[in-house]
Amino acid sequence: MRIAIHADGRSVRGNERQLLLIVNGLVARGHEVHISGRAHNEVGRAFAAAGARVCGARPRGDLDPFSAFHFALWLRRLRPQALLLTSWKRLVVAAVAARLARVPRVVLRLGGMHGLGRPLRAAMTRAALRRLVHAVYVNSGDVAHHLAALVPGLESARIVCIHNGISLPAMPPAPLREQLGLPAGALIVLGAGGLERRKGFDLAIDALADPALADAHLVVAGSGPLRQQLQAQAARLGIAERVHLLGQRADVAALLRAADAFVLPSRREGMPVALMEAMAAGLPVVAARVGGVSELLGVQPREAAGWSVPVNDSAALAAALVQVFADSEQARARGEAAARRVRADFTVDGMVSGVERLLAQG
Repeated sequence: MRIAIHADGRSVRGNERQLLLIVNGLVARGHEVHISGRAHNEVGRAFAAAGARVCGARPRGDLDPFSAFHFALWLRRLRPQALLLTSWKRLVVAAVAARLARVPRVVLRLGGMHGLGRPLRAAMTRAALRRLVHAVYVNSGDVAHHLAALVPGLESARIVCIHNGISLPAMPPAPLREQLGLPAGALIVLGAGGLERRKGFDLAIDALADPALADAHLVVAGSGPLRQQLQAQAARLGIAERVHLLGQRADVAALLRAADAFVLPSRREGMPVALMEAMAAGLPVVAARVGGVSELLGVQPREAAGWSVPVNDSAALAAALVQVFADSEQARARGEAAARRVRADFTVDGMVSGVERLLAQG
């Protein structure tokens, strides 16, 4: 099957890591994969290394008909059996171009919860979803419910849930304590994600100021616009020496193996890949109850695979982290349960098979 994928990311983050796993799997199964994206940045190079053919023809927005025309021409020449769209912002223009190019199967991958924007934009997005897209692939039940409420009249049969898959590379622990000049017994709480409001690292910094966590250090792998603001917050709380913002890192698997716990304080998520990676590493995890977190960590009667807390609640984050460090036996048990959950229910092979079936329908 010849498959086209529109992947417009500027850097390799959670969404791109999942797409790379999908592309690797599809190529390994003999499919011909073509990427519409930024051909010469780290994302384009990563897709090329995964065996895809990368082209810079891509839709750049509703107000750029020239790029949409070139995207449609690329599709017309390529003649793919299926097109996978992965940008909510570019959905309308990309879907119109796909239909003009007569692509027989158009699927949107929706990895999180989005709003519709202003009335005209909202009407265009709803129309594209109802009339131009054959199916929407979501990664959690919460995202599916959100989409169904957002677009009344979108048939439930066209919303397909395929869980993210995870593959954690084998890497030795990073020498974090030595690199950061921490004592051997220092407790490391790791976070990973962009330094932006929706990721909630300001809440994790507030939690770290709890006197019961005086021996803990927050280490965050990720870059973003709030770096200086987060540093200023830590200084204001008197804990600047215990907050370490590492910037973008390619060795997250090694960082996970050096940490004592993982925190996901997000205000909004789909099915968080960073949390899945921490679970795969067997870390005790504390996560805000957003998006697919409950699906990942489990609800009764299944064994708990971590601690989930209300959104926007730094006190609850702090209390959960105190529990992690106060009861090492419970923390170990939940970490082991997390690793079992990921191995059983969130496999790369299962994700690739689900995407393959969905693209081949029609």
